[in-house]
Amino acid sequence: MIRSPALLLTLLCLAGTAHAAPATDAQVHKVMDTLGMGPLGTDMARLMIDNMPALKRLPETDRQCAQGPVRDLLDAHFRSTVITGLGDDGDQVVAGWLRFLPTPAGKSLAQAFAGARSSTLGDKARAGLRDTDRGELEAFMASPTYSRFIAAFDADADLPDDIDVQMAKGLKDRCRIALTPDDIS
Repeated sequence: MIRSPALLLTLLCLAGTAHAAPATDAQVHKVMDTLGMGPLGTDMARLMIDNMPALKRLPETDRQCAQGPVRDLLDAHFRSTVITGLGDDGDQVVAGWLRFLPTPAGKSLAQAFAGARSSTLGDKARAGLRDTDRGELEAFMASPTYSRFIAAFDADADLPDDIDVQMAKGLKDRCRIALTPDDIS
């Protein structure tokens, strides 16, 4: 039996933080996919390919192929930014989202995210919900779990310094498109 209050407090603090860990890529991917954010990388890849002279000059079949590795690279970067933004206990934040999303209020929020990325998000999510579900939605949107994920997603997501190197490798490996990093930058 532990008789020292200081030792007991120390053990309780350690037990409370022992399970905290950064969110995993798979967890963040699941939340983002459920919220309809899957097309972000696709949309950005299309924009990058259309605006990079070396990629824009490629034949259409190569440009179509290039969308895959560019999309995957951008999606991985977005998820990494969220993971970093959530910090050392991000797994708990994402677990809160994953518990909430299957509820009626969570499904409504996910539909609102998929349909609009604006300040009317809460209004769209509340529409058609029963009062109890509306209360659950409002409580979730006022929670640290909600605000921390949104803040992590909105964090400064500058592309990595070596994006051109990573992109050139992905294009070569998956599409047999031989461009140098200088061609891409």
